[in-house]
Amino acid sequence: MKLMEAQLELMMSMFKLGRYEIVKLVLEQIEIIKKDGEYRKFTQVELINKALNDVLTSAEAHKKQKGVE
Repeated sequence: MKLMEAQLELMMSMFKLGRYEIVKLVLEQIEIIKKDGEYRKFTQVELINKALNDVLTSAEAHKKQKGVE
């Protein structure tokens, strides 16, 4: 859980998003993972962690693409 909290704090500081905006993005990513069928192999904690990582990776890539450091 501390890792997830650290990821959340990192995303909040890096991308100037509020906690609830990030949670909303993560929940949307969980739904995408579930539609793909990948979720069957994950525990709930692993599913949340994967979604957090996916959102963080996507946000970092988007930030680099925009040229914002």
